[in-house]
Amino acid sequence: MKKIGSIVILLLLFTALYAQKPYKGAEVYSRGKVLYGKFEMHMKMIKGSGMLSTFYTIEQSSDNEDYNWEELDIEVLGKNNAQIMSTNIFTDDENGDLVHSPQEILLDYSLADDFHTFTLEWTPNYVAWFIDGLEQRRETGDVVNDLDLPQGYRFNAWISSSPGWVGSIDREALPRFQYIDWVEYYSYNDSSEDFTLEWRDDFNTFNSSRWAKAQWTFNGNEVDFVKENAFIEDGKLVLAITDPNPPVGISEKGINTDFSANYSADSNEIVINCFEEGVHEFKLCDVSGKVQFSKQFDTTSFSFSCSTIKKGLYILCVRNNGIWSEKKIVVE
Repeated sequence: MKKIGSIVILLLLFTALYAQKPYKGAEVYSRGKVLYGKFEMHMKMIKGSGMLSTFYTIEQSSDNEDYNWEELDIEVLGKNNAQIMSTNIFTDDENGDLVHSPQEILLDYSLADDFHTFTLEWTPNYVAWFIDGLEQRRETGDVVNDLDLPQGYRFNAWISSSPGWVGSIDREALPRFQYIDWVEYYSYNDSSEDFTLEWRDDFNTFNSSRWAKAQWTFNGNEVDFVKENAFIEDGKLVLAITDPNPPVGISEKGINTDFSANYSADSNEIVINCFEEGVHEFKLCDVSGKVQFSKQFDTTSFSFSCSTIKKGLYILCVRNNGIWSEKKIVVE
């Protein structure tokens, strides 16, 4: 029996390793549930083919022999300059069949170039989606009537396995980041048909009594959700999509020298100065090419603390206007 048990354990370990997804993403989910209400959030989404940045509410549970699925989605598709917001309702009808009610909203601006206020209103009578106060979609009737279970709420950043929907993955664009500046929840008063603010999270810290970080994946998803890809930075919740095995030879894709980098032993920091303005992507890689740290910044100067990395030789990569620059630096 011990030998059989050992074989089973080895098979399970092999399956777990084999099932690992090629990329890493992030999901932050609520510890509580709500029935109806309004969510308002200030977010800057992800731009990049194949990628999605989202907020959604969901309930998936079993009740005796019945399986219940209810969900409301805000999904920004990273392809085509992140100008498409996909809105979805999932419900079970009276026969227990899953009903999917999708609608894609095509905008004339990018949802990844700046922060925008997204609003989701869910009441017994309607569900509505807004961007910057402008209504984008409203649903009533049976599909709304079937949304009668308390739901949790989540943010996530991931890569779909359906290129026909989201486009083929632009691997060279990684890492990518979704930023959530703040989120508010308003309860719904049925008698007065209005909303009351219950709480606001400004993400100055990670509120572990309200949120938790996912460590899982699902079918159709090319990322594993990992805790380290969800973090607080500069008063924002950041969700990252990263490539743990970036393509070899990134320096062959167009190297210039549009930044300087210096390591200070006194402060144990690397200071980067870019010669061009704009949005920059930064990666710190070890000599094997594994990414140790990544960040997006829109200033010409940026400093990085080396307190979490070992001493040794590293490669700094900075991308601006689609062109990568690369320098070697020693952390002492």
